[in-house]
Amino acid sequence: MTMAELPQHTDVLIIGAGIQGLVAAKTYLQLSPATSILILDSQSSVGGVWAKENCYPGLKTNNQLGTFEFTDFDILDACPGAVKKGEHIPGEVAYEYLLQYAKKFDLLKRVRLGCKVLTAEHLSSATDGGWRVTVIPTEDTAIPKADLGDLSTISRTQTATVTASKLLVCTGLTSTPLPISLPGSSSYIPLLLSSNDFRRQATDLFSSPTINHVAIDGGGKSAYDAVYAFATRGKKVTWIIRESGHGSNYMAPAHIYLGPFRCWLELLVTTRPLGWLSPCIWGDSDGFGSIRRFFNNTRIGRFIVRNFWKKLGGDVIVQTGLREKGPEVEKLIPKEEALWYGTGVSIMNYEEDIHRYLQNGTVNVVRRDIERLEGRKIILKGAAEEAIEADALICSTGWRWDSGIEFLPKSEHANLGIPSAEYTPTQTEQWADLDAQADVEILERFPILGHGPSIRKEDVTVPRAVNASIATTMNEKLKAEPEKQRKEQLTPWRLFRGIAPPANPQRDLVFLGMMSSFQTMLRDEVAALWAYAYLNDALAPPVGLSTHPRSLQSSEQHTKEISNATGSKSNWLYETALFSRFGRWRYPMGYGARYPDFVFDAMAYFDLLMGDLGLRQWRKGWGWVGEVFGGGYMRGDYKGFVEEWRSSREKTST
Repeated sequence: MTMAELPQHTDVLIIGAGIQGLVAAKTYLQLSPATSILILDSQSSVGGVWAKENCYPGLKTNNQLGTFEFTDFDILDACPGAVKKGEHIPGEVAYEYLLQYAKKFDLLKRVRLGCKVLTAEHLSSATDGGWRVTVIPTEDTAIPKADLGDLSTISRTQTATVTASKLLVCTGLTSTPLPISLPGSSSYIPLLLSSNDFRRQATDLFSSPTINHVAIDGGGKSAYDAVYAFATRGKKVTWIIRESGHGSNYMAPAHIYLGPFRCWLELLVTTRPLGWLSPCIWGDSDGFGSIRRFFNNTRIGRFIVRNFWKKLGGDVIVQTGLREKGPEVEKLIPKEEALWYGTGVSIMNYEEDIHRYLQNGTVNVVRRDIERLEGRKIILKGAAEEAIEADALICSTGWRWDSGIEFLPKSEHANLGIPSAEYTPTQTEQWADLDAQADVEILERFPILGHGPSIRKEDVTVPRAVNASIATTMNEKLKAEPEKQRKEQLTPWRLFRGIAPPANPQRDLVFLGMMSSFQTMLRDEVAALWAYAYLNDALAPPVGLSTHPRSLQSSEQHTKEISNATGSKSNWLYETALFSRFGRWRYPMGYGARYPDFVFDAMAYFDLLMGDLGLRQWRKGWGWVGEVFGGGYMRGDYKGFVEEWRSSREKTST
């Protein structure tokens, strides 16, 4: 497309045309149909992760029929007969569903594809705020961000500028893979690809007569998908799972047995009684605070919680046969208990048993770190250097967790809550003090979290602690990994409720989808309504997460400066610190230190947002009986909730 096609100004600018961006646009238009909305996306089709160009043959969602649907649009209406009950959604069906959703709600005319947003400048001097974004065509974005240099060197014909009254960033957390920084990578002779490259070149790679042996680096779900894709097509695979990393994920079948009961995992995580067994800083939002306090604050309760998670993780290992299928398969056993993993607990969505390819020698698992790349060789770390020669190396080693957009001015990064290396010393100290206070409260309320795996220093900088015993615990864990302490890192996401900047009085910006959880579609719908209410100053007074008045009093002196400077309320800052730091302690084997990453805490999170919206959280009927015995929540339980909110607002105004 040409940059001339972009409007100079729009009321609402949404960056990202994936699941979250589309539902955010639909929700905004449903409530304010006269609003001008522009949706920008760097890809050539809508769908985000499930854009057409990302869906290679055989790729499927973790979701089965019934959990990859919005509350107001059935997938079988969009794609009749494309998927049956008990089947996972093929990637091409996921794309088609999202395309039909965009058509149904008249979103396509507002979408501009092939547009990469480089910068977003906050017009904070204006009374009502607003944003000015710089856009370039996708074909001009092959240069890494670090190599772009002075943006003024890009000619005007290559760029466009759009201003917006409100900005919704919906780029998600799987847009940009981490750069491949292996020593020797620039001179490596075979193909060297990121997981993003693999998805887009998969068809050619599968059919290439010169690609017969593939090395895959990574232990997460994208690595599993790549291993399965190549192995089922007769390619030899060397699967490298780094010893220094998190290791292999928990990979559960779609249905697992808890005792004699066969349970659908996706539905299990939205069943309230199971949520009580997950320590959660926002857990009391579900209305069962007394039960949660029993599990978190009594010895017998913590004994039950710890043994439940041991049992759950052990059952997954047994039911997938990791210990019984031979030494190669046994290498996939996760390092730690399931309690600590977040969305590192994933689903086996394959038609065949992936383990049989490890058993028959098609796939060889190597639990070593990569030392360097040398010519055609992958040199592994160890006393005796081992070399692997492959026709291609695919690095499925994670994603950048920032938005991929340069926000200006950089002095506002701390106020916006975005991952950054640009905090001033004062901002760093202020957030360190808030984080330290939050750590005290988290570990006092949830003592079990003080006994988790070692904290990963590279995720965020450890704040100055205010409790001697907690400081000792943290420092001991960090000393165990001195090499990682030297790595330069971004700060984590610090957003109120995981959505709003902690200090932005203009209320002209939200970040949606900057978290990882199950039940993505439902989460994105609820978050989209919350974002609309926040941007239009229509939220009910938020309920606080903190139960420690002492912590709030002791943090008051540290929040006073930043509160006065930004117009934010000090409790918003501390609540943001609690929300952000909780993930660090709760999911050290997941991504909780970088951004919200949760599984069994999803229902309580929905409750938290619904409470802020003034909507009922218990939606099963029959009071607490329905909540306890009514089974897991699905999209039908939230059907019509946007109109429900609109009606409640109209009644209040009259």
